[in-house]
Amino acid sequence: MELDANGAFRRWLGPRRQALRTIVARGTYLDDDDIDRFLALSLPGVNELIGLVEVERLVAGAPWDDVIVDTAPTGHTLRLLTMPQTLGRIASVLDGMLAKHRFLAESLGGRYRPDLADALITEIERESGELRALLRDSRRCAFSWVLLPEVAALEETRDGVRVLEDASMRVAEIIVNRVTPPPPRRCALCAARRRSEADVIAATRAAFPGRPLVVALDLGAEPRGVAALRGFARVMKLQGPRLPLGGPLRLPPKPHLRGPVPLPPRPPSPRSARLPVDGWLSTLAPQGLRLLVVAGKGGVGKTSCAATLALALAEREQGHRVLLLSVDPAHSLADILDLGGPVPLPPKPPSSRGGDTTVTTAGTSIANPLRVAGIDIVELDAQAAFAERRARYRDAVDELFDALRGGSSFDATFDRAVVQDLVDLAPSGLDEMFGIVGVIEALFPRSGEAGYDVVVLDTAPTGHALRLLEMPTAALEWVHALLAILLKYRKVIGLGELGADLVEIARDLRRLQALLCEPRQTRAVLVTRAAEMPRLETARLLAALKRLRVTVSGIVVNALTPAACPRCRRAAAAESHALDALRRARRAPGPCAIILAPAEVPPPRGVAALSRWRDQWIPDRR
Repeated sequence: MELDANGAFRRWLGPRRQALRTIVARGTYLDDDDIDRFLALSLPGVNELIGLVEVERLVAGAPWDDVIVDTAPTGHTLRLLTMPQTLGRIASVLDGMLAKHRFLAESLGGRYRPDLADALITEIERESGELRALLRDSRRCAFSWVLLPEVAALEETRDGVRVLEDASMRVAEIIVNRVTPPPPRRCALCAARRRSEADVIAATRAAFPGRPLVVALDLGAEPRGVAALRGFARVMKLQGPRLPLGGPLRLPPKPHLRGPVPLPPRPPSPRSARLPVDGWLSTLAPQGLRLLVVAGKGGVGKTSCAATLALALAEREQGHRVLLLSVDPAHSLADILDLGGPVPLPPKPPSSRGGDTTVTTAGTSIANPLRVAGIDIVELDAQAAFAERRARYRDAVDELFDALRGGSSFDATFDRAVVQDLVDLAPSGLDEMFGIVGVIEALFPRSGEAGYDVVVLDTAPTGHALRLLEMPTAALEWVHALLAILLKYRKVIGLGELGADLVEIARDLRRLQALLCEPRQTRAVLVTRAAEMPRLETARLLAALKRLRVTVSGIVVNALTPAACPRCRRAAAAESHALDALRRARRAPGPCAIILAPAEVPPPRGVAALSRWRDQWIPDRR
């Protein structure tokens, strides 16, 4: 089953719509038209919430003994697992909306009779509790964490497993995937790769002592189809946690390496020619570009490519200000740039922009980001950005109700609570939208100071990147709906700071919508690998970006294997077939360049390594 979250949400909402209308009508000043407008909104971020509710339904009611959930990549999976608390908060907000109605019924009628509205709140509270219990019950639920044998992947694994276990969720096993098997004969590339991978596997064992560690060999081709997947499962069993890695894998000892292993040169091709960096860079990011969106499937090297492109732009645009902005909740920029830890979060500094000091990456503040090799770096904490907006919203509501009360002792407590809580009914995922609005702040600061000349945006992997690019439209609907609620109070008092803030957000969203669709100012670069699954996902991403009217200037095909030993030659031949299919796919939505990036062992980390790797990129001439 591939879950259609929007369809699941519609199924969930259908029988509950009337009860929700009743709750909102009793708890707010909205009329029926406004209520229907809210319930009809396209809700960004509903995927995680309804996805988890659907999982619980399948576990509880379907005739399966086991339910295996293929999650989104790290950052969004961790947010998925906070959904039980979100669901509980929604129940609390709806209960608050009914509080005034219950109070009046008891005061005027002597008693309150629960009805369908109360039953819905009870149902949501029960689902929240059951989901929380399911995820934390080690007898019913366990997590298998999958990573590649790479340093950046291991660092992300450490962070993710810690978050899960801090929330009392059990990670039952660690699976290291695509481990290089022994080559059929001597091969410098395979030997270097195996040494690097052996080091990561040893570090993984040390990081998770006593935990089952499964090693899955790279079969040289993606296991697609039932027969291939069964064969892959047998290999995973064979290399399972009971077998020492020094046995069947015979990994050689790790030498003292100080840099990337030189790979055999790629044979010259009459259809591929090496150009200066600026040759392909001008194709991907023409002069005058303001926003470069880097997107791709998880595990293909998207963040590495985003960092490499930002460094190249800073080198080309001497004197121009370049910002590398990550909205991927996995936050791996610090690992890719080898900064020795996460981008720091010091106390919020004053608003001035001077110097090369570090700055908080929480919220949308980008005033003084970390500066490395001529680029500014921000790993945006979208949830903190939304929390900041939420706090401002609540303060503005307090000011509004204090003004309504004047000097009297009367306080519309129920109404105040309802209006404050409305922002908590904003769907999960709206936090990401407030994060991406940081792009507008970076390019067009309201302070009147000079903005960045170009922003390189490192997005979350494919599905969530698309949702993020679709979000300005959906979020604008939500902001307009909040403004409609606020207008209910306008006859009593002006919109004040709250209204001004919502108007400002709406203006930023409209500007962002226009920016994304302007090819002279915004381009997208897709990152993929020459394999069937990434290729198919890239083709879908191309079509989706065309539908969103975002111009794709190029595709970086990463980690191409040079033809060295027989195994490498087989891998290179398979990559060549996938590359041919990718060439055909990129012509359908409109022509775009293809840039070929070689495999590096170990994967490049740090400014110097990324720059050396970039110098090996070549444009595809076919």
